[in-house]
Formats: sequence, C-alpha cells, structure tokens
Amino acid sequence: MNRVLGLLNLHNETNLGQMTSKRSLAALTFLGRYSFCDIPLSNFGNSKINSTAILVKKHFRSIIKHIDDNKSYTENSKLGSLYLLYNEQYANEELYNTDINNLIENEWILDENLYKYVVIAPTHMLYKLDFNKVIEKHIENNSEITACFKKVEDVNEFISCNAFHIDELNHLKGIYKNKGAEKSINLSMETYIINTSKLKEILRFAEKTSLFFHLNDIINYICSTLTIDTYEYNGFLRCIDSVEKYFKVSLELLDKEMLNTFYDDKWPIYTKTHNTPPARYLGDCSIKNSFVSNGAIIEGEVSNSIICRSVKIGKNCRIKNSIILSNSVISDNTILENVIVDRNAQVFYKKELIGELNKPIYIKQGDVV
Repeated sequence: MNRVLGLLNLHNETNLGQMTSKRSLAALTFLGRYSFCDIPLSNFGNSKINSTAILVKKHFRSIIKHIDDNKSYTENSKLGSLYLLYNEQYANEELYNTDINNLIENEWILDENLYKYVVIAPTHMLYKLDFNKVIEKHIENNSEITACFKKVEDVNEFISCNAFHIDELNHLKGIYKNKGAEKSINLSMETYIINTSKLKEILRFAEKTSLFFHLNDIINYICSTLTIDTYEYNGFLRCIDSVEKYFKVSLELLDKEMLNTFYDDKWPIYTKTHNTPPARYLGDCSIKNSFVSNGAIIEGEVSNSIICRSVKIGKNCRIKNSIILSNSVISDNTILENVIVDRNAQVFYKKELIGELNKPIYIKQGDVV
C-alpha cells in the first residue's frame, strides 16, 4: 500500500502495575512468543503498510530491545522502515508527555515523506483488521478522519474504555468513558484513519488550544463541528487493561476455536526471532492444552498454561492455568495453579501457590520465592 504511514500509539497504553513498571505494555510477552506490539505492527504489515513508526511514551529501552530488526513486520524485508519516535523534551513531564506533543516534536516524519493517509492504532486493543478495507471506505466517503469502533454488549468487560456517540448518519458525535450503565456501547478501538493534511491541522490546533490534550481529546473536541466518519468492526476484540485481563485473555486463547478467530496462517503475527533450541520434554512429563515456547525444559505436568522461552520446570511439578514468563525456574515438587510468574523469577521454597481464575497470584520479575 503506497503513501500510508502506520503509527503505533503507546501514549494511551494501559498500566498493568508491577508487570509494566519496568517495561512498556508493548514489550510484554503474549502467548509465549509474541509481544503486544507485534499484533498491531503485523496488522500494518499484512495490510501492506510498509512504513511504520512507534510513538513511545516511556520505557524506551524495552521497546528497543524488542524492535532490534525493523524488517520483522513485513513479508518482504526489503520494503519499508520502522521509526521510533520519542519526545525527550517532555519524557519526564506526565501532563506534557502526550501523543500530540510527540507528533509535534517528530513532525518531520510527516513532512519528509509524501504520506497521504496515517493509520493510528493502539497496543492494548487486540484485534485483527485489514486496514485496506478501512482506507477504501475512508476514500469512498471522502473522509478526513475515520474512527473505528465495535458494538459490544458485554460492556462490563470494557469498563473505563472509551465509547462513541454515533448519529444516524454514522458520524462521530462524542467520546465518553464506559461506566457499564448501558446495555451496549459503541466501543472505541482507539484506531483512526486521518488524512495527513488534516493531522497537521490538528497539531496546529492543539498547540493553540491545550498542550495537555491527547489525540482522543482533540477528536472529542472537534467532532461536534467536523464530520468524522466511523467504521464498524465485527471481529475478535479484547482490551488488556489489567493483570487480571492479561491472564484471562491469554488463557482464553488456549481454546483452538477462539484462537482461530484471532489468528490464521493467512494473517500471520510477525515477531522478533530467537536462536533458541526446541523445547525438551524429559522423563514422565505431561503437556495438555498448553503453549510451550522454544528453549523450555519440562519434567513435570503442565495443563492449560503458557510456558515461555527458556523456562525450566522440575520433576513432579504440577502447573495448571498459569503463565510462566521467560527464563524462570520452577523447582521440583512445586504446585502452581492460577499463577503468573514474571521473567527471571525462581520458585524454590514455596511448594504450593494456588490463586483464583479471576485473581491470579503474581510473582514479580526476578523475584525468588
């Protein structure tokens, strides 16, 4: 796809407490081998959007560590480029560290390249979307801005997410926080198609109006006077806004039918590759309905769980409904159920940890327990 820039917006990504205290959500491991940023970047790549940029808010190092090969997100590694955009001036000033100010600081990316359209997508919203279809609709409607949404009835799954007021002509008329009071909502996907010329106008307007405004604030501010079209999406959509939601959605995708609604061979998820050996299954180990990544060594019993790279699980262990992140060690004779073990952690002395499905036990990164 020519003359389209894909922007991955990390300024509105959600906070998962200790899990994102040292890393961006974009760099957090998902389903054993991916990171969350891989999902939208693959949507860009599969849509033939070969020029992409990441608006980084904080934890810059974790993004660089994962994005060390900017050719990973397209089937043709000779095409395209990936830029990391960071606003050093406001990096330590929370109110000023917005996606709008980041774009103002890095407006060269719009000026130096003849992009006609910009696609802006988040990390915390998981979906599979062909942006070609949205752009075709955007062009057909002669739109300046198109906002993507999904009509959902399980409103309690999206508490505090943004929702849209949409009129009978499918125009956006307002953005508000979902408080769970309605039977259904038009859930904002935090995803926009914007003409580059209009995006530049928005940046100038924001400079004059408020440097505390985020893109969503500006869209909400101008939608009463500007025609903003909407695009309805009907596929798989989840929001990762808490440790509990991370746990729930990860285990949900262990179901093959559910996984097929999110992933298929025709729409691959690209990621950074690791030169690790295959997983090793030793002794009387047993693996049921689980994702096991390269480099793992398993001697115990694992069921309905996600085992990440280079994890070691000892003899006579029973791991159920759990997520074990990279390079962690679970010692012999340990029982874990409904537990998240963050990377480089070691479970040696607590031989039984049993949490709840809606409130898993979390072991912090690098801890020994």
